[in-house]
Amino acid sequence: MKRHLPFLPLIALILSTLACILQMDAPVTLSQDQVNTLAAQTLAFYQYQTYVALGTQAQPPIADTLAPPPAGAETATNTVMPSVTNTLMPSVTNTIFVPSVTPTAIPCNWAQFIADVTYPDNSELGISDHFTKTWRLKNIGSCTWTTGYSLVFDHGDPMGAPASQQLTTGTVAPGATVDVSVDLVTPTAAGTYQGFFKLRAADSIVFGIGTDANTAFWVKVKAVAGGWGVQTVQAQVDVSMGATGHVSVNCPAGSVVVGGGFDGGNNISAYRSERTGNGWMTYGHRYSGANAVLKVYAYCLSGVSASSTSGFTDKSLAPGATGNVTQTCSGGSVVSGGGYAFTDGIIWAYRLHMAGNGLLMNAQNVGASNGVFHAHPVCLTAAGAVTSAHATLGSIGGSSSGTVESACPAGKAITGGGFTISSNMTLTGMYRNPTENNWVVKALNQSGSNLNVFSEAICLGFS
Repeated sequence: MKRHLPFLPLIALILSTLACILQMDAPVTLSQDQVNTLAAQTLAFYQYQTYVALGTQAQPPIADTLAPPPAGAETATNTVMPSVTNTLMPSVTNTIFVPSVTPTAIPCNWAQFIADVTYPDNSELGISDHFTKTWRLKNIGSCTWTTGYSLVFDHGDPMGAPASQQLTTGTVAPGATVDVSVDLVTPTAAGTYQGFFKLRAADSIVFGIGTDANTAFWVKVKAVAGGWGVQTVQAQVDVSMGATGHVSVNCPAGSVVVGGGFDGGNNISAYRSERTGNGWMTYGHRYSGANAVLKVYAYCLSGVSASSTSGFTDKSLAPGATGNVTQTCSGGSVVSGGGYAFTDGIIWAYRLHMAGNGLLMNAQNVGASNGVFHAHPVCLTAAGAVTSAHATLGSIGGSSSGTVESACPAGKAITGGGFTISSNMTLTGMYRNPTENNWVVKALNQSGSNLNVFSEAICLGFS
């Protein structure tokens, strides 16, 4: 009896697959006999796989040859497929390696150099020139720097540096920055000089910057014979809420004061900022806020033979009145900077600028009684000295504090400056930018809209 095969769909699949193979592999030509034999062998293999899948352990049946026998042959050739042993692959377990991490402790004392606030590398100064070097450092250690910490000279050219000096008058918490200054003087011979410094903790442990927390930071300047320079010296004082305070600073020996300025933050207004002796002084009133530091700056010329003088004349204003006063330098001198003074709480000063060879000041009496004010120029006498004014107009947004800066031309140095502010504004600072040759005017805008501000730099050069 003829057996019905359950493999007809499978045969169709095989023939379809062969057709695809023949189409994709066009360069190979098979004879009809080769095609028939390949089909029979493939069918036998699939039969065997089916027996295995059904769990049949007996020898699979001999494949029926589907193609007609070759000419002259009486019977089909039976092709027996070899037995196939299934090999099971071993299971694989993936193992993820997670390295252990041991946290590294942050050193107690560790500093990071942020910027040269004054005198970047290779700044040129005159011989025997006094200057103040300031670095900005960040506390990246785990301990707070206190008043027991010091700046110490490590090695190199000392340039008059003290062996050590107090680092800060307050505290510098981890993550905070601090400006560190030291007064220096260039040697008496021309050349390049470099001094290296570190910090010392309260327990006398010396530390520095770098990955080892022990690398020194430095100052590097060039002393040029016959050169001149203007350096900044400063001091500061804390002012309590509602109180007034004053602070002064002197120029180093061998230099002469040519101007000055102040910075009251955002909450201290200076009603007096002018020359005193060979330095500068500022009086200020703290009217609001948490910022209670009043800073004073003196600008000191060295490297040339020079002297400076100053003078003023008070002008009185009645309540509600406005007025101006001009103070002029005498022949043979040039105005190099200046300041002012007025009655606190009564006079509002809104303009101070260079006028001819002197200073002009404008003010208004906003009080209920008479008040006085004056301009206070610094007059420099030095061979070949020439000064000029350079102003910049800017603005400050409503109900905010801001600054406007003006610059000096190349080859000239800022020695002082002036300001012009709009109504509803309070002057809170005017000073030389410590990192650039710019004059900064800082003011508080008490109105709700933008208001204009003029910054005017007084620039010194030599012909």
